[in-house]
Amino acid sequence: MASVVVIGAGIAGLGIAAFASRRGHTVTIIERDAAPLEGASPDEEVSDWQRPGVPHARQGHAMLGLGISVLRQEYRPVIDDLVARGAVLVDLDTGGDDLGLLVRRLVFEATLRRRVEADSRVIILQARVVGLVAEVGADGVPHVLGVRLDDGSEMSGDIVLDASGRRSPSATWLSGIGAQAPREIAQACGFSYIAQEFALNPGCSFPSLRAPIVHELDYATVLAFPGDNGRFHLSTTISAKDPLRRRLLEPRIYARFLASVEPVRKWLEVASPVSAPLPMAGLENRRRSLAGPGGPIVTGFAYVGDACVQTNPTFGRGVSLTLAHARTLADALDRIDQDPRTWTMDMIKRTEDCLGLWFEHQLATDAARLDELTNGTRSHSVAARIVTAMAVLREQDEHVRRVADRVYHMLLTPQQMMADRAVSRQVLAFIREHPDVERSHVGPTRADFERLAEG
Repeated sequence: MASVVVIGAGIAGLGIAAFASRRGHTVTIIERDAAPLEGASPDEEVSDWQRPGVPHARQGHAMLGLGISVLRQEYRPVIDDLVARGAVLVDLDTGGDDLGLLVRRLVFEATLRRRVEADSRVIILQARVVGLVAEVGADGVPHVLGVRLDDGSEMSGDIVLDASGRRSPSATWLSGIGAQAPREIAQACGFSYIAQEFALNPGCSFPSLRAPIVHELDYATVLAFPGDNGRFHLSTTISAKDPLRRRLLEPRIYARFLASVEPVRKWLEVASPVSAPLPMAGLENRRRSLAGPGGPIVTGFAYVGDACVQTNPTFGRGVSLTLAHARTLADALDRIDQDPRTWTMDMIKRTEDCLGLWFEHQLATDAARLDELTNGTRSHSVAARIVTAMAVLREQDEHVRRVADRVYHMLLTPQQMMADRAVSRQVLAFIREHPDVERSHVGPTRADFERLAEG
């Protein structure tokens, strides 16, 4: 059995710890932020738990079918814990027994953490990693033996897993042991997010249990994220270059804007705000890889979740991709005693198989949408035309709708969707017959929005 050191106790770190322990490994997690407050209610966790290491902790989140499927197979008790604390399981209309889960990010993380903390094979230390401890391997490539902490002590393990998230300082750590910098691909999303939390009024219910619900305007996207205990978020994405984006942080202006989007009014009519509008910016789609020109740049070290691949949160894919990746890593830990180079290259390939196509899909989708938001230009790429065709056809055909929902929840890849002949025939026929069709947009015009924001 392996001794595993995990950097970060976010969802990635907790997920790999839970899955590794289930396979008999021992895990030490090192986390710089404080633990959730003992005995806190879900609402207190959201309002009071200080989590500076997770800048998106209080934004809306979607727990999609892929992530819940992983938890049902790997760690079912935490789902029971979440439901007991007010999360809502939702039957997905995919033709199977697939489930989604409505829960806020910090409630999910705190509940998962308490379950992991109770595991005798897992230790969570509050400390900060400042570097890696390594030796030079036979092939001249650094092999990581452990981590160096901010108090000067060291923690050793058979493998060190970086689950420190999108802000991972791994390039500095690797440079410190003489390794090459990780290979990175980054796309600035160009979006800013504004999110506000609401509480259902007494006797009211969510207008929809789909998460997220997406409403596209010509210059923005408004999303509803239903969560636990009658709480939900209304989030808006808008170009980071939009001169009016900061006006949406004013509660009065944001309320007027949301009320101007007709399908959003039904959410406002049943709830009251419990937070101010909160910003999130500087978003990227980013992929880090430990593959070098002739092999791995380091061994004894691997990425988990957002430290490896992060995606724009519009579709809520982050948690599901993180849990799926954590399971992929956990499955490989029983081979950790094989040649380090072989193990590392195998994990690089497995990571690409798990995350790569979703990253590429996000790049294409975000590039097209940003062009629309910034320039008002409709994308005519194949991917954009397929998305438009599916949006129309799903309203007309039950099979198409179920297949589309399986892709939405990452239970099916876009390539697998198009391999379904019944779906692909309809999509290709639609594109041929409607070469200029566009997705319908809702909400006020740009001119109306400008008057609303300035008034």
